[in-house]
Amino acid sequence: MPSARRRLRTSTPVEEQEGLILAAARREFTETGVRRANMDTVARAAGVSRSTLYRRFPNKDVLLGKLGEQIARDVLRRLDSVVRGRPPRDAVVEAFVECTRIVATDPLVHRLLIDDPYVGEVLINQNASSAPGFIVASATAVATSLRRAGAAMPDDQLHLAAEHLVRITLSLAQIRTPGLDITDEAAIRAYAETFLAPVVR
Repeated sequence: MPSARRRLRTSTPVEEQEGLILAAARREFTETGVRRANMDTVARAAGVSRSTLYRRFPNKDVLLGKLGEQIARDVLRRLDSVVRGRPPRDAVVEAFVECTRIVATDPLVHRLLIDDPYVGEVLINQNASSAPGFIVASATAVATSLRRAGAAMPDDQLHLAAEHLVRITLSLAQIRTPGLDITDEAAIRAYAETFLAPVVR
């Protein structure tokens, strides 16, 4: 049975094979964590051979980096949705609230960025020219959304401000304190209005 499934997938277009592999990796990383995730399990779940998997993704870190890019694209779509039609400072607030919501509620994002420090290190340190790390890609997504909302500051400053927002989101999720409950949307919105919105112009 497994061999028949593999034969079926070998004729699948490359883009579709990659999508199947990433979907399988998403499930495997969510359920078992990256350290314990097994590349052979990913290949079987995707219905591809081990050699096909390693041809597309030579090691787990490369697969993780690609998955990080996919997550960042999803973040961009969600941010565009919540900031559409808002002026820049209101867009900062809504983008921050949405980023915090994603980190707090998405099981894969939480697993990758909060539960496994090793994963954060891999995603942050990926070579930006070949496999953008999660922070770089997410900051680009935030900056793009803020620009569409009318932010007028220079690109380098806007990207730095966006990276600041992403890093604060991760820090608040990783290290909980009594001062700010990231599950309290009203508190998060008030925090963003006071401390973050003035950064973007």
